[in-house]
Amino acid sequence: MNGIESRYRYIEGAVLTYWNAVDIRRAIEKGLNSITITVDFGLRNIDVHIVGKGIEIDGILLDIDYINSIEEGFAYKVIDGVLKRIDLYDGGKYYKLKPIAIDKAPTLEINGIQMHRTVDVDPWTDSMLKVKTLGRLDGYRVLDICTGLGYTAIAEAMLGAREVVTVEIDPNVLFIASMNPWSRGLEDNRIRIILGNAIEVIKLFDEETFDAIVHDPPRFNIAGELYSLDFYRDLYRVLRRGGKLFHYTGEPGRHTNIDILKGIKNRLYRAGFDEVRWIPRAQGFIAKKI
Repeated sequence: MNGIESRYRYIEGAVLTYWNAVDIRRAIEKGLNSITITVDFGLRNIDVHIVGKGIEIDGILLDIDYINSIEEGFAYKVIDGVLKRIDLYDGGKYYKLKPIAIDKAPTLEINGIQMHRTVDVDPWTDSMLKVKTLGRLDGYRVLDICTGLGYTAIAEAMLGAREVVTVEIDPNVLFIASMNPWSRGLEDNRIRIILGNAIEVIKLFDEETFDAIVHDPPRFNIAGELYSLDFYRDLYRVLRRGGKLFHYTGEPGRHTNIDILKGIKNRLYRAGFDEVRWIPRAQGFIAKKI
């Protein structure tokens, strides 16, 4: 399968975290009838009404036992009158939407590995830093490799792109995104999601199809093929003359072998890119097609 179009659809329902559970339990202990809490990772505030042995959220009555079952480090969504944990196990992989703060965008975690930086930066800011290395994208057609929760694709549209083509290999990742309020920007009609292997999907595009590219793959030891010379050559082929590529690689000090980054830079040059520079704040390489 070379890739199929996948339309994003957000699944409605308030998202709660352990911090919310603590606030609600304290309100109950104080004998309060209602409390205002921050839900959806800070995107909105709602009034929660305490009714006997239940609580009312967005007009939905939940048993208090649901609140008592909320665990730290997990996110939960109110769906069809029940509280569902946003995680799943499939194909030998465990996926979860991981909160990092009550009012910050969450990260995606797969088999215990976080897909965003969360030390000294939150996942949304992390994604914005990556995209902003390319400057304004007014009127651009942008290729976005590895959709994940969609933060970089959303940022590209926010910075003016007329079209964003984003590629994701894993349908489970897109399902987690459909539960995440911070991913809702993927509903933007300028964003096209293609479900498929980027190695194959990129071959479907003509030369110089895109004005800019954001390549944000998982770490090298998980998706080494996305760091290969052949793939870099395909990235170069589909980028227009004068266009820029941002390639996230991660922090050099965290690699067991600094030569990994040297190898990446060397392969980008061999693929044809010029002006390959390391951007410390965004933790990746910017490169240009002259």
